[in-house]
Amino acid sequence: MADWNVAFDYVASYMMLVIAAWYVIEKKIPLKSYVAFRLLVNTAIVATMLEIIVTHLLRRQIASDMVYHLVSAQTFIIHFLAVLFAKYSFSLSRLTDKVVNRIKQVLIVVMSMELMLVVVNYFTDILFTIENERYVAHQGMLLLVLVDLAMIGLAIYNMIKYVTDISVFKSITIIANIFVVLVAGFAQIVLGIPVLNSAIATLLLTLCHYLHNPDTVKDQTTQLFNRKMLGKYVINLYEQKKPFDVIMVAMDDFKFINKTYGARVGDKLLLSVGNYLTQLEVPKYVFRFGSDQFCIVVDKKGQKLDDITDGIINRFRHPWYGGTEIGIMMSASICCVTCPKDADDYGSLVEVIDYSMAVAKKSRKGMVSKVENLELDKLKREKDIEKALRLAMDRDEFMVYYQPIYSIKKGKYNSAEALVRMNDEELGWVSPEDFIPIAEKNGLIVSMGEMILEKVCKFIHDYDIMETSIEYIEVNISSVQLMQLDFVERVKSILEKYDVKPQQINMEITETATMGNMSIINKNIEKLVEYGINFSLDDYGSGNANIDYINHMPFKIIKLDKYIIWDAFKDLKAGVTLKYTIQMLNELELLIVAEGVETAEMKDKLAAVGCHYMQGWYYSKAVCDEEFKKLLSA
Repeated sequence: MADWNVAFDYVASYMMLVIAAWYVIEKKIPLKSYVAFRLLVNTAIVATMLEIIVTHLLRRQIASDMVYHLVSAQTFIIHFLAVLFAKYSFSLSRLTDKVVNRIKQVLIVVMSMELMLVVVNYFTDILFTIENERYVAHQGMLLLVLVDLAMIGLAIYNMIKYVTDISVFKSITIIANIFVVLVAGFAQIVLGIPVLNSAIATLLLTLCHYLHNPDTVKDQTTQLFNRKMLGKYVINLYEQKKPFDVIMVAMDDFKFINKTYGARVGDKLLLSVGNYLTQLEVPKYVFRFGSDQFCIVVDKKGQKLDDITDGIINRFRHPWYGGTEIGIMMSASICCVTCPKDADDYGSLVEVIDYSMAVAKKSRKGMVSKVENLELDKLKREKDIEKALRLAMDRDEFMVYYQPIYSIKKGKYNSAEALVRMNDEELGWVSPEDFIPIAEKNGLIVSMGEMILEKVCKFIHDYDIMETSIEYIEVNISSVQLMQLDFVERVKSILEKYDVKPQQINMEITETATMGNMSIINKNIEKLVEYGINFSLDDYGSGNANIDYINHMPFKIIKLDKYIIWDAFKDLKAGVTLKYTIQMLNELELLIVAEGVETAEMKDKLAAVGCHYMQGWYYSKAVCDEEFKKLLSA
């Protein structure tokens, strides 16, 4: 040791001190892996410093009890590093509590054995001696080296098998650095080249860069932990089975503030809000969850949620200052989630947060909501339906049912409405009123709509619909479909594929289907009308369709909503309203379909006041394609 070149150790200590200082300056990260990494760094620093001190003392030929004690401490600590590294590797993986406890017991036994060997060395010289002011290693040191190899091998095995959050490239780089440490250990023990601590420092720098860089879990605008860090922290809490509360704070209409005052002022306001939430005197961690959303994870043992949320709401009643002398008033919607009662894993928590904040901003803006008071069953149902939708898409399991439409003038069926049906193994039959809005929200409606149109065109082609009394099939179209730039081309390609004439397809839309980018929607409708496809306005009279759409959109057919039909047969005023509505539509030379016709009386009266077509259970409910063929034949 006395003749070692300590320059390597100086470089190693410098690199490790830089890492340690960085972690002192940065916000303390409450994760097991970060805690284990800090302990690893600090222990490596102590081991390196002791090696430098001992080397200098031996160079001065100081052989005293103090030197012997320092060498013993340095021997234990440098070998204890291997145990700590194994422990650190397991902090990166997600193992069951049972496995973790067994690993802890093994590591405690190994550490105790190493400590015992160092203590026994005082009486037996089994590990080393200091002879003539020189450090001399003995055969017992081989046992410590073998233990080190076993610990490092265990760490490598764990990283390869259980650590899933590390990419292949990062894993290879880290493992390569571990092998460099092993080679450096061999060089130091056998060849007397003191490069072990430098290799350890390089490994620690690699781990810091790839796995423990504080900047990757920090939001640069507010200096709070980011959403990535929230996921890691909450997953740890779930794994440790610790109950906790989550308070979501979302600024209302923050986009308006950014537009009015500028992004720079907006960022300073976010920083002010983040600083305020951080200073709340409760056991918590604060995260920036979204652009205008903060998430507070509160320890269950802390203050009551109502007291915390009341304080936050009260603060938002006062102005905030974003680098300007003028105070800016903001409101915030707050939602509280109790875990694991309201959400039993991180994925569920994010879903609950997203849903509850959407509900809160819609109906309880500027107020506090608790998830337990919201309809979480509805959220679960929506997620189950979305899953069923994707499964049905992948398996092509959507079914098309046809409900015939009767022509009063011709005295027979002249058309039919195509209605999509979904039967899931777990959910059973799911109503279109439930799954269509979900499909529109997640974008599946585009692919679904094409799939339905293709099934209808195939049916028209295969059944040779022109040989029956059916002149056309009505297909429901969503606003999401109408806003697709290539919608017209997609429709044309499907019709041409099955040799279906445009006049054989009638597209049925509601007023809501024209809400969106009106420029694109109007162009698509115009192109399809020019192509030869007619349009129907559905649900007229329900509140979702009005006279303005009739005047400005190229509708050929108006479908009267079944509820106003039913009301007309129950209420005198509703009957008068319906009568004159039908008269108006006739004067506009529009064809009228009465939906929801269920009795002969309804049929006769509706025909008498001027309805051209009837649709409802009096004639037939919606049936599958085979039943529809039989219906037409009969």
